[in-house]
Amino acid sequence: MKIRSGLYSVLLAAFCILPSSAAASSYGTATYSPKQSQDVLKNPYMGLAPDSRTSNNEQEHTLVYANLTWRMLEPTKGDYAFDEVEDAIRFEEWTEKDVKFILRIVMDLPDKKSDMEIPDWLYNEIGGDNDHFDDGEWYRNDYGKGYSPNYSNPLIIKYHKELIDALGERYKDDPRIAFIQLGSVGHWGEWHTDTSIPFPATEITDQYVQPYLDNFPDSMLLMRRPHPVAKEYKLGLFNDMFGNKEDTNSYLSWIQKGYVSWLTKEKMPAMPDFWKYAPSGGEFSPSDSLTSYFTRSSINQVISQAKASHISWLGPNTPARFEKDSDQQEYLDRFLNTIGYRFSITKETHAKAVEHGDSLAVTMDWQNRGVAPFYFPWILELSLADEDGEIVTKTNTDEDIRKWLPGKKTVKQSLEIPDNLPEGTYTLCVAILDPHTEEPGIQFAMEGKRPDGRYTLGTVQVRD
Repeated sequence: MKIRSGLYSVLLAAFCILPSSAAASSYGTATYSPKQSQDVLKNPYMGLAPDSRTSNNEQEHTLVYANLTWRMLEPTKGDYAFDEVEDAIRFEEWTEKDVKFILRIVMDLPDKKSDMEIPDWLYNEIGGDNDHFDDGEWYRNDYGKGYSPNYSNPLIIKYHKELIDALGERYKDDPRIAFIQLGSVGHWGEWHTDTSIPFPATEITDQYVQPYLDNFPDSMLLMRRPHPVAKEYKLGLFNDMFGNKEDTNSYLSWIQKGYVSWLTKEKMPAMPDFWKYAPSGGEFSPSDSLTSYFTRSSINQVISQAKASHISWLGPNTPARFEKDSDQQEYLDRFLNTIGYRFSITKETHAKAVEHGDSLAVTMDWQNRGVAPFYFPWILELSLADEDGEIVTKTNTDEDIRKWLPGKKTVKQSLEIPDNLPEGTYTLCVAILDPHTEEPGIQFAMEGKRPDGRYTLGTVQVRD
């Protein structure tokens, strides 16, 4: 009797210390498989990014693009015209529509007429009218006409730092800014020139990068091509010749293998995995019409480029102006369903019933059918809705959704059940929350979306 009594006591104690999720498993397991959707999703930080100054865009988009010239930003030395610039790029208007900005600072825009994109005060201070080699050069080349500063000039470097410092003071941690392309240097801010002034080596151009790093440590910064500084600080990259097969193949080769700069003869590093931690962007090449990229004969090649470069967004030269349901819509939709991230749950399991005060263990098989991850630490939320659809309890999980690379990902999280939750049948819901609004902010490629942006999964019984 003593042996039996002792064994009974041990078994009873072991049962009592079982975790609540294990006890709940005695109720059996419920499995739910949401129906997948092929709809084009309007999601943040990806897709088309037309010029912010345009308004006749029929395709939906969550991004806009704006070139900001130094001449616009600082017409008078030390006096930054941010209010006027924001009016020009329709900053408040787009913000009201929850559309975020991609910004690029430029000093040189080749055009049909010869213009200057640095301020007059800077041009005069560096002695521009003296036509001296150290100051800059008025040019006419295959790209167009314009004025190219001498980027090795220490005064330009000094005042550029002050400009980016002011930009950081204005926009650091501003949720309305999605990405900043490191322009500043070269024609269109694309880090190349075609003038008689030698293009500066990295020891000089790094001095244009450092102010961005100092002022935007948490922003998603992108460079035109792999550079040692881009690799060191894990920056994104952008390809402004996307769609052009030859130019994009060269760009992909630079990323995969590195390259020797044709401008400075320096060895530049490979960055094959950059897209895993920072975005890939760019715009469609102007070498062909936009409609030519979205035909039966061309779309597979364009999608192949998207997959190889893991691209998330394209702007400002984009098909945002395409008419809805035009001949190109089918191919554009295929493209939009490829780029960026595309999340859905293929299967979800949890206990059929759970008791008050316990936690409901939830296993979700997620799939990212896009070509890139999501790059911001947004919050995966689990919640329960009652029979009237009201959210009665919710939990912010510790899941890092930035690690959801293309492919499959099994996520195991739990939802705490309050002691005072009435008995009944509840629907499990899932969402990814925008931390700035604390509301659901990402659409999933599956059915079950509620009016509040959460998605319904299986049901669970809450018992005493």
